[in-house]
Amino acid sequence: MEFLLIWVLAGDVIDSGLRYQTAAKCFSEAQNSASEMRDVGLSAPQFTCLPIAKDKNFKIYRQNSSNSRFPF
Repeated sequence: MEFLLIWVLAGDVIDSGLRYQTAAKCFSEAQNSASEMRDVGLSAPQFTCLPIAKDKNFKIYRQNSSNSRFPF
């Protein structure tokens, strides 16, 4: 089992591509990244660490939003 770091930006889920052996390592790396972003004046996004089987892809499914200007 691996843990995949997922960033959440304005309601969209972004696969960071970063995988960790433990949830603790995933969480601490995300916290460090967020801290570094704040240090340079950026607003850090929300994040979560998802358990995922090794060598499996994470697929994102979005519901079409009728108020979006973009078709995807």
